[in-house]
Amino acid sequence: MIPLAWIMRKKKYFSGAGGFFLLFLLLLINFLGGAMKTSLPPEPQLVRKVFIQDSGKMSPFQRMTLGIPISVNTDTALGLTAVPGIGPKTAAAIVRSRERRGGFTQLNELLSIRGISASLYGKISVYLTL
Repeated sequence: MIPLAWIMRKKKYFSGAGGFFLLFLLLLINFLGGAMKTSLPPEPQLVRKVFIQDSGKMSPFQRMTLGIPISVNTDTALGLTAVPGIGPKTAAAIVRSRERRGGFTQLNELLSIRGISASLYGKISVYLTL
């Protein structure tokens, strides 16, 4: 494409009505080219299909990433450490208490475990289920 500034320097292209027509044509092409770029809808893109496996077969860390609650009655101590605020010692204490009780019947029974305060329980309870 020839730059507009170069055409304007060459006076032979601008003699008479033909020159104005050429200038008008170049400006029209420039305007329509810019208008077409902004007014066209975006190109359609391929959508990827995502298949999520059964939550029972996922690791606790995958479930936490997807926002699926962690079970205090079935997950291991390592799985419980996926919950923000539960470290290895607290997770081991939860598993010990679960084994002593034969499982939890209510989530607030976690408050009886040493190391779980009311404020910590408030933070972790949204990530846990029975």
